[in-house]
Amino acid sequence: MSVKLYIFTLFLLFSITISAQRYYTKTGITEFDGSKAAFEPIKAKNNSSISAIDVSNGNIAALIKIKDFEFRLGLMQEHFNENYLESYKYPKSTFEGNIEISSDSISDGNTKVFNYNLVDENFTDIILKGQLTIKGVTKDFITVGKIKKIKNVLNLISSFSIKLSDFNVKIPKVVFMKIDEIVKINLNYNYELQN
Repeated sequence: MSVKLYIFTLFLLFSITISAQRYYTKTGITEFDGSKAAFEPIKAKNNSSISAIDVSNGNIAALIKIKDFEFRLGLMQEHFNENYLESYKYPKSTFEGNIEISSDSISDGNTKVFNYNLVDENFTDIILKGQLTIKGVTKDFITVGKIKKIKNVLNLISSFSIKLSDFNVKIPKVVFMKIDEIVKINLNYNYELQN
């Protein structure tokens, strides 16, 4: 191989790598709250959610290991893993989709394809669209969030609710009065540029 061809090949590979910048986290924070008022809080936190964003096209993917949710009480964690989400059978939840920049609000449909250059140190409204899989059930999913960039770190936050029965999560009648059918989810992910 000639030196010129070798240098050109290296340049091309380097250019492709630069143009497909990916941000990654394995320490994303996912919290859920299934509490009903006047009852004991049913809350958990997962500090090891994994996610990646390809800033060249706005693709995003996330993987959450169910057993990594931590509860205040060990018995709650045991029931969550064994009875409700059956983590031995369904060890993870996933999301695969796209980020869109919201130009006004989600309700008016004015969205733009994700443009990394529009993201700065102030939060920008985004829309997350894709497929959410929980307990082996995959559903189309859309929610709002915010994203900002400080140096080489992207921070994505989002709050939304899911209905447990949509994902075949059954609540026994004995505890139905204590656990809400609509669970609130909060995300706070800090992504670093992947080399």
